[in-house]
Amino acid sequence: MSVALVAGMLTIALDAGVVAFALIDASTLARGLALVALHAVACLLFARSFVALLPEAYRSPRNRATAFVFGSVLFVPVLMMLGFLCSLLPALCRQRELRASAGWLHPAPVCLPSQAVGPQAAHPFAWAGSLAGTLQNAPDPNKRMAALVATLSIKEQDAIPLWRWALKDPEDEVRLLAYSLLNRKERAIEARIRQAQDQLDAATACDFRRAFELNKALAHDLWALSQLASSRSTTQLALCARARERSERALALEPADGGTRLLLARILIVQRELAQAQAELQRARAEGVDARQIEPLLAEMAFIDRQYHAVGHHLARTRPGRSLPRMGGSAKPWEGAGHAAIAA
Repeated sequence: MSVALVAGMLTIALDAGVVAFALIDASTLARGLALVALHAVACLLFARSFVALLPEAYRSPRNRATAFVFGSVLFVPVLMMLGFLCSLLPALCRQRELRASAGWLHPAPVCLPSQAVGPQAAHPFAWAGSLAGTLQNAPDPNKRMAALVATLSIKEQDAIPLWRWALKDPEDEVRLLAYSLLNRKERAIEARIRQAQDQLDAATACDFRRAFELNKALAHDLWALSQLASSRSTTQLALCARARERSERALALEPADGGTRLLLARILIVQRELAQAQAELQRARAEGVDARQIEPLLAEMAFIDRQYHAVGHHLARTRPGRSLPRMGGSAKPWEGAGHAAIAA
């Protein structure tokens, strides 16, 4: 039995004696003050003894630990000391041993291929999430490199955020690979834009259908190019402005094209012109665009506008689990709340 434990038990006995004497005879003020002083001394001695019994991690800083124990036992004589000694001390000294670190922070490590494989059609969102966990948490740069290669197996809209995340990786090789993947995608889009622009310049003034198709293609490519930039950065907003111009030119030639109106609404949401975006979505609905494409965008607008009660309402109208695939399981709580609101 250690000296600190013996001292702690003795101070408990001392404090018990002080309390008993106070209950029997504390008739005068001087005697009462003396008993309070003895109780404070007993509490201080117990606090120092108790801190000495604690594991090393809980002793520092010693003065603060002592003050905490002293303040706790001062106002509950004897009982608080017994509680500390009989319950808190065993709990701190006999904690479960932490399992040895496996060098891996993600709860479900994935078996990464050395090269890109076929699309994971069964669980594309889960596969993208596993790759994100690898890129963010794997300490081995080779695993992060393999995860980047594996992003070629998923949809580009899911892979692009992972490539952008990898641009912040501490390893040069990982950053360079991410940059090369983004640059390859960017160069492919820019090549299509140049080709469409050349064809548009060569098109005759009377070929309205061809001009509409080329303007629509340019709008989609400029929008895709904007998604490679950081969210709401100057580059993204500039590309969105160009994509909006092409969308409006296409709609001037073919006002009844619902797909282009849907794209224009997406662009307007990025530009935070929500009222006009809502009007375009209403016109897209009138042109026959599926509600499963429109309602998630209305939910996004409601979220941006802080109308949180409307988010679940819009997602629920897409039917449970049939929101945009990129939302994955994050839409389920909103959809449930929306169904409750509709049922009410």
